[in-house]
Amino acid sequence: MAYAAASYKRILKILEKWPIDQNKAGGRDYCEFLTKYVTQAYKENTFETNCKYWDQQYLALQKLVNNTNKEKYKRVLSSSATTLTAEQCNQVLSNEFLEELKQEEKKSFFRRLVSIRPSK
Repeated sequence: MAYAAASYKRILKILEKWPIDQNKAGGRDYCEFLTKYVTQAYKENTFETNCKYWDQQYLALQKLVNNTNKEKYKRVLSSSATTLTAEQCNQVLSNEFLEELKQEEKKSFFRRLVSIRPSK
């Protein structure tokens, strides 16, 4: 049990370096999801039974938090595969944009509904 507690604390400590983004409400923040997942796994005692898996997860999280791949593979272009810049990608992923998409989806649903109705 001591190994499980040490592993759990080690993973939570590294997740603390990666702050939860308050702009991503409703469970969209990856760090928040991981923290809940790790806590649930600890409560279910899966750390002790699967220590190799959690060691691998720790190393993967360490790479994410420290931006290892970002430092190793520098960006050559300012745009992404979608041709959007980093700022545009952040705007698209914002809560406001998601709300606009939901509103547009509702509007288009009602337009389709009206166009399907048989005429008198």
